[in-house]
Amino acid sequence: MDDRYFGHYPVIDDQSVSEIMAMDMVKLGGGVISFPKAFEVNQEQLLPWIDKEGQNANEQRWKFDYDLSGQKYAVNEDGNKFSLEQMNEVPKRVLQVVDDKTEQSMVDYFRYLEDSIYKCVIKYIHEYPMVLPTLWWRTRGHALRYSTGNYLGVHNDNDTNFRAQKGKKYIPKGQLGARQTIAIMAYFNDCVEEGTVGDNQYSGGELFFPYLGVEHQAKAGDIVVFPCNFIATHGVKIVKEGNRYGYLTFYAQGSSDRNVLVEVFDVDTVKAWCEPHWLENIYDDYKKYCLIEEYGKDQHDLSSNTNPIFQNRSLEGEEGLKQPYRHEDVFDANNKRGKVQSL
Repeated sequence: MDDRYFGHYPVIDDQSVSEIMAMDMVKLGGGVISFPKAFEVNQEQLLPWIDKEGQNANEQRWKFDYDLSGQKYAVNEDGNKFSLEQMNEVPKRVLQVVDDKTEQSMVDYFRYLEDSIYKCVIKYIHEYPMVLPTLWWRTRGHALRYSTGNYLGVHNDNDTNFRAQKGKKYIPKGQLGARQTIAIMAYFNDCVEEGTVGDNQYSGGELFFPYLGVEHQAKAGDIVVFPCNFIATHGVKIVKEGNRYGYLTFYAQGSSDRNVLVEVFDVDTVKAWCEPHWLENIYDDYKKYCLIEEYGKDQHDLSSNTNPIFQNRSLEGEEGLKQPYRHEDVFDANNKRGKVQSL
């Protein structure tokens, strides 16, 4: 049985916890964290594949129409409007990196990449534990190629472009972006200084956050995690030379609502790579990581760190509300905090 679309997650066991704890991490500010060399990149296989698939996807991505003045414009898969000039300035995207025709080696690679991202998210949660209750589901990522001259304008990933003008509300049809909590960018090649570009490298194309004063010059294997809110408004500077390759995905929250084109699936019913599906294990996986990572730390200091794992919260929903308020797993977690050692 071909299960290429199922929502697989890595097993977070003691070995995985040790690997996550050993990851390098650079806090860039404002909730932006870089994980250098977080995954392996086979550029000889991956980059030509993105070139080919990106061209095919780009040809099928756009629809065209005319506005009331007779001006022709392009509309992307999200219903966003671009001038014909703008259409040629944005990156090419492979929105479904896995489909029915994708060779198994590429399916395996993108699963590996998603597993690597998941492990970075576990470590990210430990830096900002209160993000945990806002991570309900994920949309697996898509690949991007920025060619020379391409850029991405300043925006935030919660932005749905809602406006009310002169008493009229312009409500976006699709509201998936409103649910997004954190964005994750994985890089497939090196950003280098202008004039020093070698094979499979590029200059320009830095990810920057104007409100935070943060700019990141990425290297192959980097994973960068950042908030989707307006404080983390960001853009990608113009690529000056070469091609910039990467992979973008989101973790999000909220219930399904077909009226605004949001439908979240169980992990075994996903029928396309990017379809939203539940993060069924992330609470338990982070709890395991947290208990081991905090081993031997001062109990008083730990208890002063706000963390939903150790808060006495009731469960939600009809079934959850019927559970005892002081449920045993909370007592157990607090009792073990700072005392659980990896095998």
